[in-house]
Amino acid sequence: MRTFPRTIFASLMLVLVLPAEQVCADAGAVRASERRGDRQITVFTDPTPLRAGPVDVSVLVQDSRTGLVTVSDTIHVTIAPPGETGRGIRRLATGENASNKLFQAAHLEVPSAGWWEITVEVKGPGKVQTPERIVIEVDAAEPLPPWQSMWIWFCWPFAAIAVFAVFKATGRDPRSGSPR
Repeated sequence: MRTFPRTIFASLMLVLVLPAEQVCADAGAVRASERRGDRQITVFTDPTPLRAGPVDVSVLVQDSRTGLVTVSDTIHVTIAPPGETGRGIRRLATGENASNKLFQAAHLEVPSAGWWEITVEVKGPGKVQTPERIVIEVDAAEPLPPWQSMWIWFCWPFAAIAVFAVFKATGRDPRSGSPR
């Protein structure tokens, strides 16, 4: 019975302590959602905001009439300087790379900060069909300094000390939660 208030307290602390970038959806920010032929194609990027370095591009393909997810399509993702798609980095998006198995994802490396073009090509099963293409321009920021991406590992001891101090100030035993 006493663990319920502790769970609420811990959840509230996480919401208050973690920045908005750390509390995000499955696949990051929605960059485009367009109807192409008989498909609804939605493209997500992570991290948010987009930064130079490793980037996850996730794609959700749905039948536009029924809304059912289609996972049999072949999806290629290319990132390149604007207007230079031929010089870009091209990857096959797969379900194994996606954290949400309804998506297909590709892991890319944005070489530097600045404007980049992400091209997503979706081709259904069958060799005759031409791929549906979505082109998105994104502005990648500078990568985070290492200390900012690792701050949680340095700060968690302070959170533990704060929880102990709260129990000490209320006169409760931190191991059992009951008054002494």
